[in-house]
Amino acid sequence: MTQRDFNAEMRAIIERETSRGSYISRIVASEIVGKLIHDDPELLHGWLMLDAERALTDVINTRDRSARTRARYQASREQFAVASEAHEKGDSTAIAGWLALRYTALDGTRKMLGDLRRDDLNHLADNYDNQLRRLRFEAAFLRALAGKVKNGTVAEHFTNEQISKLRNSLS
Repeated sequence: MTQRDFNAEMRAIIERETSRGSYISRIVASEIVGKLIHDDPELLHGWLMLDAERALTDVINTRDRSARTRARYQASREQFAVASEAHEKGDSTAIAGWLALRYTALDGTRKMLGDLRRDDLNHLADNYDNQLRRLRFEAAFLRALAGKVKNGTVAEHFTNEQISKLRNSLS
């Protein structure tokens, strides 16, 4: 008996299920899981076991990003007043603990804001600047397409080659 390549099998299923046009990731994932539970639980289990570390890493990182988002939201004046009142009534989690928020430091470790040093902070700021540049480029690209596509779809107006030329002209 040969050992299965769970990653390759799962990539093939994902490719097949997402290659038919538009989709909602959560729905496709739910359908794939449902089919595998019924038809091939060994594949689902094997793939999940191989991917567990990455999945947990994503969950941890998402949790940390959510905490930072909540802290920024609570930092607004109105929200701070509401949070302060809740804190005074005994909700110790109502006021965001800025110093406890986690970021990825220069050496790759997740550190609390209060433990970051200058080099870590500059590294993080550079990362955010780079993300912002990438996002601004994507926004400019999509706006350029929108300016050309008055009616219909992008595919009705452009070929892949034309889109590549447009992207290159923006960079």
